[in-house]
This record gives sequence, C-alpha cells and structure tokens, in this order.
Amino acid sequence: MFGKKKEIFYYAGQEIPQQKLDRYRCLDAATKGVLQTAQARAGIIIGALVIAFGLILGKLFFLTVMHYEARSFKPSVLKTTVAFKRQNILDRNGMVLATSIPTKDLSVNPRKIKYPERTAAELVKALPDLTYEEVLEKFKSPRAFQYIKRNITPEEEEALKWVGNPYLEQTNNEKRAYPQGTLFSHVLGGVDVDNVGTAGLEKAHEEDLKEKDVQLSLDTAVQGIVHQVLTERIKKYQGVGGFSIVMDVNNGEILAMVSLPDYDPEQPATKETIENRFNKATLGSYEFGSIFKLFNTALALESGDIKVTDSVDAGRGSLKIPLGKGRVKIIEDFNGGENRWLTVPEVLMHSSNIGSARIALKAGWQKQKAFFEKMGFYDQIAINLPERGRARGPKEAKWPEITSATAAYGYGVMVSPLHLVAAVAALANGGYYRVPTFIKGGNDGKPEVRVLSKEISDKMRHLMWGVVNWDIKKKSPILRYAVGGKTGTADMMSSGKYNKKSSRTSFVGVFPMDKPEYLVLVTIEDPKKLKENWYFNNAGWTAKPTGEEIIARIAPYLRVKPRDRWEQPAYIERAIEISQEHKKR
Repeated sequence: MFGKKKEIFYYAGQEIPQQKLDRYRCLDAATKGVLQTAQARAGIIIGALVIAFGLILGKLFFLTVMHYEARSFKPSVLKTTVAFKRQNILDRNGMVLATSIPTKDLSVNPRKIKYPERTAAELVKALPDLTYEEVLEKFKSPRAFQYIKRNITPEEEEALKWVGNPYLEQTNNEKRAYPQGTLFSHVLGGVDVDNVGTAGLEKAHEEDLKEKDVQLSLDTAVQGIVHQVLTERIKKYQGVGGFSIVMDVNNGEILAMVSLPDYDPEQPATKETIENRFNKATLGSYEFGSIFKLFNTALALESGDIKVTDSVDAGRGSLKIPLGKGRVKIIEDFNGGENRWLTVPEVLMHSSNIGSARIALKAGWQKQKAFFEKMGFYDQIAINLPERGRARGPKEAKWPEITSATAAYGYGVMVSPLHLVAAVAALANGGYYRVPTFIKGGNDGKPEVRVLSKEISDKMRHLMWGVVNWDIKKKSPILRYAVGGKTGTADMMSSGKYNKKSSRTSFVGVFPMDKPEYLVLVTIEDPKKLKENWYFNNAGWTAKPTGEEIIARIAPYLRVKPRDRWEQPAYIERAIEISQEHKKR
C-alpha cells in the first residue's frame, strides 16, 4: 500500500485498484503464511459467533413459539434451592398463601464474652429494637447458650458485621411468611418462633407440611371479594364484627372464609390482638334466628305433617304457650306480622314466628329433635381445623312445647357457622350432607350421607327461591342468578341475658337454585339503626344486602351464567292462589 514516491491510504471498504493488488502476489512465503494463519483464525472466530447466535435464536424460538401455552399465566409457587423444613400452603389455583423464607438466628455462649457491658452496648447500636438490659442479662447468664434474637433480617445481619465479636454466632433458620397478609389469617393460623404450627391449618397439618405442600379449597379471588365487601358493610352499618363463608354445596369445599376483625399472622399475639384471633366462623356457636325456619319446614314436609299448600293461623296473639303455674308465653311476629292465615311458603317469605311454631308443634318435638340430630346440631363438626365449635341443641330429654316452638325460629339452638352451611347445603343439593373441608378434593371418595329426600329438597329449593324473590318487582343484583335463601335476626347475649338493643343479623343464600352450586353465609354483629336504613337493623336491611353484593360479584368469576326467571311448579302457584284468598277474607 506504499508507493515509491508517496504514501497512499485506503479506507475500509474502499476498492483497491487491480495494479496495486498485483504487487502483493509477490510476497515471500513467510509473510504469506502469517496472513493465511490470521485468515484461518478469523474464520474460526466468525464461525463460533455464528453458531452462538444460532443457538440463542433457536432457544428464543423454542421458548416463544414452540411453548406458547406454557407462557400463559399460572400462579407460581415459590421455588428455592434451600431445603426448607416446612413446605408451602397453596390456594386451589396454586397461589402461595404461606411459605418459608431463609433467615438467621443470633446466639451466643455467654461464658466466652469477656467484656459483656461493652459488647452489649455495641450490639444494641446494631440492633436498636433490643434493650441494653436484656442483652446484658443474657451475656451474664451462667448457661453455655443463649439466643439473642431469632430471625434477624439481612439489614440486621449487615449491621452485625460492625460489631465484630467472633462469639456472636449466626445460624441458618427459616421464618414463616404470609404473602396475602391478613386475608387468610383465621384459616391459616400461625406458627411459633420455632416454626411449629400453633393455630389454624398450620397446626392441623403440622406433619403434612414437613413433607409436602398442602393445597386448600380456598380461592384467593373469592376470599378477597368477601373480605372487602364484608369489611365495607360492617363499617357502613357500624357493626362490631362479622363473618362470611362461601361453600360448594355439592362437595363441601370451602372457597372463602372470613372472620372480622382479623389479625396479622406474622405478628405475635398480644393482649390487644387476642380477641381478634378468635375465629368466629368456625369456633363460635350462635343462635341464627329465622334461618332455622328452613329446617323446621323441611322436617315437617319430610314427615308428611304439612304440605306446601297448607295454611296456618298467624293471627296476632293467636298462639299462647303454657309455661306452668298459670304463666303463658305469647309467640309474636316482628312488627305484628301479617296478622292472618298464611300458606307454608308465606310462613317463610314473611318469616312468621307464629306460623313456624305452629308447624313445629304439629310435627312434634320427637321429629324435630331427631332431625336436628341428623343435621349434626348436637355434635362438634369434624372439620380439618383445630378451632371447631360445638353445636348445642336443647338439653331436655323431653322437649316442652315452649322449647319446640322457639327452636322452630332459631332460639335455644346454638350452632357454629359451619354447622349451619353444611345443613343448608343439604336442603338444596338433593338432600346430601357433606362435612365442610378446607382441602381441595378433601371429600373425594368419601360417601355422601342422605339426610333428606330428593323430593323435599326440590321443594325446599323452590321455597327458598320464593323467600328471596317473592317481591319480584324489587330490583336486585342477584335475581338473574336464581338465588334462594333466608334471613335471620337474633338478639345477642350479654351477661347471660338477651340484649334487645344488640342483634346478630344473618343471610344464607344458595345459587343458582335451578341447579345449586354455591352457598354464601353472611353475619353482621350488632349493626346500628341508621337513618339510611329507615332505622331498621334487622337482617333484611343489613346482612341480606351484604350477601347480595357478594353473590353479584363472585357469580361471574365462578362462571355462573345469568338466566331468565325460573319457572315455579304448580304447587307454588296454588299456594299463591290460596294466599290471595286469605287476603280477601
């Protein structure tokens, strides 16, 4: 590239004249060898780069095209190379509800600390949540081992490096974490500082969690909706708490369970939070008021003591129950009731205490007690949760008339919310009792127990639908999902006595009633009489609207399709005709 007279420079890519190239053909053998070696090496490098790029492109094609379906969203389970002693708890879709994370414990052999005062002062600077007195006490302990702090954070671990004492030892440990916060606190429970279950499913499945993940029937999306709606409604009605359960009526799987107020499962229990840790939805036992009219009606229909088209006298002051010694109890309806004869559907629709009591007295206490026993109202429910409430039916060996009458509308019988939902589900699902379960597939393979004939279950479905939809002109977000159910209002107990100023209001709804799938129970404790509710605080004004909102929001998610008005059977139409005749009298 150098001429004889002057230097000539060629840019990269610039064409070199042929006469110039001819000069390099006469290079000596050594120079040609160096050039050929360089050319060969360049070819190897280029080839390697081509192969590398080819592999990368091939991998991208494999991941993006060949495995497109694998890229669709699936809730991931936390994966780690650390071998945790306690495995994960998942929801029904694989969402992590409880998991373990690696941590470290700080410990010391007090006998090796030469300057305890100085070391304690330095340690408190690094870990300001500790007090100098408690650290110094541990340093001066005669024991050979003392925990200084369990489950230190990475930030704390970094701060400890500046203390620089070789006798402050850090050992690997694990800590339980709950990614959903308080959302599942009552059902999950918690663990102690040694990661041993102390409550809820953490305790119930202690051995299972040492070996494998535990997958629940709970659905995070449904749980979130229920928690949000119930929280807002309790605040709106100025209640003191409440609970709600969503259950599959056919297999007994619990999709959501909320008890309010709740708590942070990662925080230790304190005097301020101990009351919040009480699981009202499983451990509490309550009188559910008029919801029990469903069971009263079902047992009388099953025994043949009444028919759907029968009528009873619900006139004001018409039912007096003798108590002995000249005393009588007058059964009354709320606000005087309809004050007329009512058909069986109307007894439920208007929630008549008088009508329900008359039906119970006609059936007899023996049949009533036997039906309650069949529904499990005398037993502790066999759920896979340590917090289990025991049902308490009337204790008399022979029920007096007043016991039978009040039990017909929900007084004198205390059951847990899980007892209630299992029994209501049996009324609607064809007559089969299923023990509620929090485990996905927990009832698979277990035999169903028939407690009611299919014929009576079908009638109860229509009657429950009528209770919710009897005023068909009223606009409601749940009419399109064929919801049936019942409300119940009961006075709360205070110092062993009923407090007329405080009530527990409940609503239980099943949908869709033409082919039942899901049940929703809502209870609000001590809602107040407010102007926006026309100063009513009963279930129809508090619990029912709450249940309606929950159903309206979860039904689309659960893929329940809206339907047109559900056609009613002839006996319902006949009961309506008889009702019209009663009104004309």
